[in-house]
Amino acid sequence: MNIQQQLYNEIETLPIDAQEKILKIVHFMKTEIFTQVKSKPKKKQLATLADLDFMAVETGINDLATQHDHYLYGMPKQ
Repeated sequence: MNIQQQLYNEIETLPIDAQEKILKIVHFMKTEIFTQVKSKPKKKQLATLADLDFMAVETGINDLATQHDHYLYGMPKQ
């Protein structure tokens, strides 16, 4: 029995209101989740990682990496 047959068998045994909910879930997955995954170009993602160095912002703070809690949350410097 393949996956489609298993899904059909499981869905057929559910009450109609549960089947309607599953239909809404499947529709949501098709329109919102899977279309977004397909639309993301992989080349763009790799370029983002490769260009990470170009995205750095010069703050003029020499100890930002070691004292980030101080600058973000106002904690005393360590």
